[in-house]
Amino acid sequence: MNGEKAVALLSKKTDKVELIARDNSDKFWCYKLKIGTRAEFAFDPNTKTKLVIRFDRAIPELDGVSSTESLKGRSTSTALVRVFSGGKNTAKFKANIETNSALKAVIEHLAQQ
Repeated sequence: MNGEKAVALLSKKTDKVELIARDNSDKFWCYKLKIGTRAEFAFDPNTKTKLVIRFDRAIPELDGVSSTESLKGRSTSTALVRVFSGGKNTAKFKANIETNSALKAVIEHLAQQ
């Protein structure tokens, strides 16, 4: 899974997610759920080898989700500040997403939290 594949998958999920912001340098794109919790997540759409997503809330251990870690107290990219909508919607966690099915499972989980 990589950024390009994630963009392609999310472009087909317009009933569940919407692209809300792109960083000026195209380093991060932020998506917001249209359903449930209205959670936000951002990633680099140009990655070729892996997909690391930053989330505004914790996600559970799911198949295909690895290296989950908290960003609390850590410095994050200013690009992330620009693409998240702010308030409670800021980059708080990150995880590697390894497959299309894992990304779909994360979206379903975030919608139900």
